[in-house]
Amino acid sequence: MTTGTTAAEDCATLCAIGFNSLLAGDVEFARELFSRSVAQDPGYPLGYLGLAKCRLPGPGYIEVLRRLIALVRPARYVEIGVERGAVLGLFPSSTRVVGIDPEPKLRQLPDNVTVYDLPSDDFFAAYNLAELLGGTYDLAFIDGLHEFRQVLRDFINLERFSGPESVLLIHDCLPLDRRTAAPERETVFWTGDVWKIIACLKNERPDLGLFTIPAYPAGLCVVTGLKADNLVLADNYSRLAEKYRALDYDAIGAESDFFSLVANRWPEIAARLRELQPGRGPADERGE
Repeated sequence: MTTGTTAAEDCATLCAIGFNSLLAGDVEFARELFSRSVAQDPGYPLGYLGLAKCRLPGPGYIEVLRRLIALVRPARYVEIGVERGAVLGLFPSSTRVVGIDPEPKLRQLPDNVTVYDLPSDDFFAAYNLAELLGGTYDLAFIDGLHEFRQVLRDFINLERFSGPESVLLIHDCLPLDRRTAAPERETVFWTGDVWKIIACLKNERPDLGLFTIPAYPAGLCVVTGLKADNLVLADNYSRLAEKYRALDYDAIGAESDFFSLVANRWPEIAARLRELQPGRGPADERGE
């Protein structure tokens, strides 16, 4: 390392070499370089993004979502946290789409998409989602505030408008380390304590089907078996919010078990979803 350079320049060099090493197939050397960058300056985002690339190979979450959309073929879709609308653009014009975001960064919307610029709590207090969609949703995506209590409220609110075959997805549920998984933000790359929703759902709602895809950059949880009339989470929200917010990062233990991981390979993802929803036949496997 050249002496006299700034920490940011040092990290930039480490990460540049790291990404080149990844392209060359030397994952372990890349991981070492990215780890050194994070240790030197955890606020430099490319260090954590590089570690995520090393840890979560395979298609990124957008590509996984594209295939899930092709498999589920949703007529009605809702998304919390649309930001720039990367996911909204994956749907055909025949899908009725509702987006919710207090500060969406969108330039133009197709005719089948309506975005409500409200916090999700305010949206559900003001609107009936089923009336806006014309029925229960087929697919929903939580990608909003990276805070467990908010994710739990979003899940509760969305489940009220689900149907027997609805699929609900949760982003940013697979943390990289303790620092990026903290409830309060300390780093640019930050998943927050969204991961705690996995423990909450598995413990409090064992009737649900749940698995997590380790897709870059921070995992994608798939939930099935939703029941619009189940009030277990809603009736116990305050207690559960405090109980799981206090959960320590060490509770994760073995990631495969904690998150019910399914390898980020499409045949295995499709097979797992088909196990949970037998009506989705083999013809849907390719997600194309």
